[in-house]
Amino acid sequence: MKTVSNRCLLLPLAGILLGQPSLAADGQSKPGGSSALSVQTACSLQGQLDTLRLGLVRGSAPLKKFLRKQLRERAATLPEAELRAAFLREREPAMIEELSGALAARMARHNEPSAVKSVLDRAMQDRDPAARAAAVRGLRGTASVEAMEKLGGVDYRTLVKDPAPEVRQAVATNLLAESAEVYFGHDRAVSEQAIAAALAVRSGPSADPGLAAKLLSEISTESVGSEAVSELVALLDAPSDPSLASLRAAVVLALGGVPSSESARVIRRLIDLYRQDDSREVRRAVLNSLCRLQMATALTTLEALRPIDASLSKDIDAWQQALRSGLQEWTLLQREKQRILPDAPQPH
Repeated sequence: MKTVSNRCLLLPLAGILLGQPSLAADGQSKPGGSSALSVQTACSLQGQLDTLRLGLVRGSAPLKKFLRKQLRERAATLPEAELRAAFLREREPAMIEELSGALAARMARHNEPSAVKSVLDRAMQDRDPAARAAAVRGLRGTASVEAMEKLGGVDYRTLVKDPAPEVRQAVATNLLAESAEVYFGHDRAVSEQAIAAALAVRSGPSADPGLAAKLLSEISTESVGSEAVSELVALLDAPSDPSLASLRAAVVLALGGVPSSESARVIRRLIDLYRQDDSREVRRAVLNSLCRLQMATALTTLEALRPIDASLSKDIDAWQQALRSGLQEWTLLQREKQRILPDAPQPH
C-alpha cells in the first residue's frame, strides 16, 4: 500500500483551517468520496496550489509562511515540466511569484540553472508588468546572479531597464537580498552586478536615480574588483548637478567599502571631492567613507577638512570622538557616532 508523507497530510489540515472542505481529508467532503481520495487530491500539485492560493488571501501570516515553504520544499521532487507548466499558465501575480520561487528552489536543490529559464523569459516578455515583477521577486534569496551567468542572454542589468517601476524595484531588492542574505556581502559577482544595474538606470530612457542611489548606498563593495572601483570613481567626475546630490552621495558611500588594495586612490579622490562639491549631503557621505576607509588614521584627515565647511564641524567632532573610542568594528563605530550626534542625517 502506498504511503503518504506526513508533510503532505498537513495540506488537507491547511484546507480545514482555511474553511475549504474540499481539501479536508475527512471522507465527507464530497458525496461518495473517500479519505484517501481527498488526501490524494490535496497532495496533487494542483491541490497544493489551490490551498496556497486561498491561503494567500485568507490565511494568517504563519499559515502563509507554512504553505510557501511547503511548495518550495516539494518543488525538488516534482517533475520540472509539471511545475513549469503551472508557472506558465498562472495569471495571478501572487501565485506567479510563488511558482517562480518554487522553480528557483528546484534550481538551488539540484544545481539546475535551466529550471529558472522560463522565469527569466517571463520576466522579460510578459505583457503584464505585475507578472514580470512577480517573476523577478520569486528569485529573491537564491543564487540568481550565478544562474543567469550560466544561462546567458539576460541578467539584472537588462531587467533593471524595464519601463515598469515595480520591476526595477524587484531587481534592486533581489540584488541587495542576495548579497546580504546568501553571500553575506562577500560575493564579487553579485556586488558588481548591483553596481552595473545602478549605472544602467542612473540616466537614459529608464532613468531611476533614486533606485541607483539605493543600490549603491546599500550594496557591499568589499569584494569588488579594480574595474568596478574605477567606474564608481569616474562617476564623481561628472558635473555636480544639485538634483543628483543623493546619487553622488550614494557613490561616495559605495566607495567607502572597497577593498584595502583600492583605498589609497579612493581616499585621495574623496578628499578632493569634499573640497569641490558644496552639497552637504555629499560632504557628509565623504566624512562617513573616509572614517570607514581610514578608521583611527582619519582623525588627522578630518581635522584638515574642518575649515572647508564650518556647518559640518559638529559632524567632524562626532566622528573624531567616535574614532577615539577605540572601536574597531565599522558598524559599532557608526552606532557610536549616531549616539554622539543623533540629530545628524545618517547615510543609508
